[in-house]
Amino acid sequence: MNFERVSAFASKLPGIETSAEVGAAFAELVAPYGYFAVSCGGSSETPAGRTWDFFFNTWPGAWLSIYRDRDYVRHDLAPIMARLTSRPFTLPEITRGREMTPKQLEFQDWIREIGIVDGFGVPIHEPGGEIGLCVSLADHRIEDIEERQSLEIASLHAYRRCRDLGGHAATSSVASALSTREVECLRWVLKGKSDREIGAILDISHTTAHFHIERVKKKLGVSTRLQAVGLLVTLGYI
Repeated sequence: MNFERVSAFASKLPGIETSAEVGAAFAELVAPYGYFAVSCGGSSETPAGRTWDFFFNTWPGAWLSIYRDRDYVRHDLAPIMARLTSRPFTLPEITRGREMTPKQLEFQDWIREIGIVDGFGVPIHEPGGEIGLCVSLADHRIEDIEERQSLEIASLHAYRRCRDLGGHAATSSVASALSTREVECLRWVLKGKSDREIGAILDISHTTAHFHIERVKKKLGVSTRLQAVGLLVTLGYI
């Protein structure tokens, strides 16, 4: 991939009228270089936490179903890292040296099983707190500097055109998996409150507070409440 091809891709984007067609053009651009699936979307804050929606996604349908059904969006390090940095990254770069939860390890095993060798993520931080992310999945390690730079520029152009067009893929929305009460309980855990103290603050019993906290741990695939709090902070819930 080179800058000339990226420039040609960018020049035809103003004539494209849907995000799905932007995705198809982007996929066509990167496919000859070993990229077999691409996705691009945006994230925004809601009262229940941060949600992600795709502008386009060329993953096979079976992959998307598993990703949604197993709630991997909560454990995929790419959207987590997109909140923390505006610099592009590869999948090995965001897993190297990181202590992962059991559910994150499960997700890493799954992407290896389906043949993903590497991926390149391009975060976009918007004014007002919205975050964009384009990810290109590859059958090879992404180490060439020109390839990375070209892919970054192409991703930024694709994301900007999708934002200009507005709207997300009809079935892409990843809804919040946590209830408002569950998030409230974890906010007080973050402040060092016990189950009994949380119950008194929220006017619920301490056993109900404990139930909500344990349910969050189960949903997130973590074993301690501190791990749950850390993951919720990273995901933007609290």
